[in-house]
Amino acid sequence: MTRPALATYARIAASSARQSIAQRTTLVGRCALYVLILVVFSRIWQTVGGDAAAGGPGAKEMLWYLAVTEWIVIALPLTHLAIEADVRSGDIAYHLARPVPYVGVRLAEAAGDLSVRLVSLGVTGVVAAWFLAGGLPDDPRGLVLALPLGVLAGAVGVLFHAAIGLSSFWLQDAGSVYFVWQKLMFVLGGMILPLAVYPAWLRAAAEWTPFAAMLSGPGRLAFAPDVGVAATSAALLVLWLAVAAAIVVFFNRRGARVLDVNGG
Repeated sequence: MTRPALATYARIAASSARQSIAQRTTLVGRCALYVLILVVFSRIWQTVGGDAAAGGPGAKEMLWYLAVTEWIVIALPLTHLAIEADVRSGDIAYHLARPVPYVGVRLAEAAGDLSVRLVSLGVTGVVAAWFLAGGLPDDPRGLVLALPLGVLAGAVGVLFHAAIGLSSFWLQDAGSVYFVWQKLMFVLGGMILPLAVYPAWLRAAAEWTPFAAMLSGPGRLAFAPDVGVAATSAALLVLWLAVAAAIVVFFNRRGARVLDVNGG
C-alpha cells in the first residue's frame, strides 16, 4: 500500500473518529449501557459468589473479566449495516467506481469509530468496575496485558463484520448471518463466563473459533495474568486477523463480479 493511500485512509479514519465524538448522545448512551451491564452482573456475582475459596476466580475477578469482554463486544462498530445498506440500495456500484477502494473506506471508517469506542468505553469500564468490584484485580498487570489484545480483537471483529456485510451481495439481508455470528460470539467466546467452566467438549470446540481468541483470551488475563497466555492469544488473534482479511478480499472480489454480471 502506497503512502498516499495510507494518508487517505488515515484522514477517513480521523474524520470518522471526529464524527463519533460529535455524536455525544450515542456515546453517552453506549457507556451507560456498559455500566448498566456491569451493575447487573456485579450484583449477580456478589449473590452467587465465585470459586475464590477453591482457588478459582472470585466475584471481583469475574466482574473484571466481564468488564474486559463487554468492552470488546460493545466497542465493535456495526460495519455490516453500512455495507448491507449500500448493496441493497445499489449505491455500492457508485462507490466501487471511485478511485479509493470501497472496502478500504468502510474499514477506515470503522477503525476511527472503533478507536473512539475503545477509549471511551475503556475509561468508563475501568472506573465502573473499580467502584463496583471494590478495587482492581489482585494482580492488575493482567489488565495491562489485556489492553493490546482488546485492540487486536476489535480489529478482528471489524473485519468479520465487513465480511458479513459483503455477504449481502448474495443474501441481500445479512442480518441473519450477523445474528448467528453474535450468538456464537456470546457462547463460544465466553462473554459472561470463562471457557474454563465450560464442559471439556464445548471448550475444545470454542478454541477452534475466533470467538475464544477475541473474548476469552483477553478476558481471562483479568484474573490470571500470564505473559505466555497473552502471547499465545496475540498470535491467535493475528492468525484470525489474516483469515478475516482473506475472507473480506474474497467476498469483495466475488461481489464485484456479481455486480458486473447483473449490470451493476
